[in-house]
Amino acid sequence: MKPVLCAVIDDEPIAREILEDFIHEDGRLELAGSYKNAKEGLQGIISPPVELLFLDINMPGLTGFQLLRSMPGPPAVIFTTAYREYALEGFDANAIDYLLKPIAIERFLLAVNKAWKLLRPSTSIQSTGTVKETVGDEFFFVKADGGLVKIFYDEILFIEAFREYIKIVTKDKVVITYHTLSGIEEKLPTGKFYRIHRSYIVNIKAITSVEGTTVKIEKHELPLRRQERDAFISFIASGKIISK
Repeated sequence: MKPVLCAVIDDEPIAREILEDFIHEDGRLELAGSYKNAKEGLQGIISPPVELLFLDINMPGLTGFQLLRSMPGPPAVIFTTAYREYALEGFDANAIDYLLKPIAIERFLLAVNKAWKLLRPSTSIQSTGTVKETVGDEFFFVKADGGLVKIFYDEILFIEAFREYIKIVTKDKVVITYHTLSGIEEKLPTGKFYRIHRSYIVNIKAITSVEGTTVKIEKHELPLRRQERDAFISFIASGKIISK
């Protein structure tokens, strides 16, 4: 089946690089071009005509919404933005999906699944091989070290906020990736992880002990918010740990 010809229009270099890498890793997509603003992108996506556009909303000069309104026959669109408040307007513009930055690989794949069903309706998603695996519930991928790194949920010890990045500490490695702690928290299995501090999320199974306002995981000692301690102890004591 012919891949979907797509393009990226985003004024943030890091966001463009992440999307470009994700697209190159997905055999269903072919990148026609990547552009830093709407004016440049408009010229690039006309010939050859792209079928799918990863479009930033809030750009200087011409916004993503203005770009779409200026096109007589716009391609299918997946909006990308750092601003959650644009979500409703994005769907009103008949977008396939809305991706909140920083974009995680599993969220990207879910959006592409929707686009593939729409643009290649005769082809089953399962025929792409890698898609079913990457959106499974045992692991996820993050962009790090110039590529994609596979992280198994059960191997995570804890996750630490590190400015605009997060540090994922597992049993055998440390992975630093461009992401927010709140964003990654939404993707973790319910009941298996707990946010003990504004900068830390821990794997419940990995906890060695809790002493005062300190959570010990192997050789690591992590701070537990004092106001969170009672709820955290109650959570553990209530047996809400979900085992596979």
